[in-house]
This record gives sequence, structure tokens and C-alpha cells, in this order.
Amino acid sequence: MDTKLPQIGKSQLHYGVVAHWVSFASCLIALTAPVLILLFPGHSPSNPNLIFGAIFEGKKPAEIWAAAGVPFEASGFWKLFHDNFFTPDGFATLSVALGCSVTLWALIPALGQFIKNREYFYVCVSLFVMGLIILAMSGLVNMAG
Repeated sequence: MDTKLPQIGKSQLHYGVVAHWVSFASCLIALTAPVLILLFPGHSPSNPNLIFGAIFEGKKPAEIWAAAGVPFEASGFWKLFHDNFFTPDGFATLSVALGCSVTLWALIPALGQFIKNREYFYVCVSLFVMGLIILAMSGLVNMAG
């Protein structure tokens, strides 16, 4: 009986390593961002005291954003991120963007390995998935309605 384990391809190993470390970094940022927001509420465009108050009063999402004093549109995520990058809110938004795009970053070295191995079907599939992720992150496609 053969008890040898199958070999894992280099593309899968590269994907796994990048996905692991990007997810780890995103989680570390996500753990520290709320602490920074609560420690420095005056440095954040959205005051957490106002937001939590509106949430606990049972207000609807539009009313919560209005209470926070930050207008939020459907594609406002990137505007909020870019305008407030060096604030605690921007740091929190970075963790969300990084965590949601982990597949994109992990596919880059896997794609390189697919090209190196001349596995063109997987190159096309990887490019297609990367395109879908970029399209979804751009805000051009609004799946929320």
C-alpha cells in the first residue's frame, strides 16, 4: 500500500503563503483600529460616540451615517478610505479592503507560477477571477441593490 502524500504544486503553495500572511496582517490591523478609534475619537471623521448612540437607539443605517456627520454614498467606501487614510478610520478601512482583497493578492504569485509552468487554462481562470475582484472592489457593480 502506498502511503506517500501527493505533492502540492508550487502555485498552490505560493497562493497559500500569501493568503495566510495578508489575512494575518488584515486581522492585526482590524484588532488595533477600533482601539485607535476609541482612544482618539477627535481624530476620526466619524465620532464613535455618536455612531454607537445611534445604533443603540435602533436607527436605520442612513440615520446612523447622518448622526455621525459623514455622508455615505453607495460608492463612498473608497472616498472615505482615501480622504481619511492617516486617521484611525482610514486604518480600519484599510483592514477591510485588505481582508476583502486577499484572493487578489494571493493570485498574483500563483499566476506567475501558472505562466512559468505554461498552464494557460489556469492563467485565464486566474485573470478572470482577478478581474471580477477588481470590478467588485471598484464599486462599478453594486450587488447590494
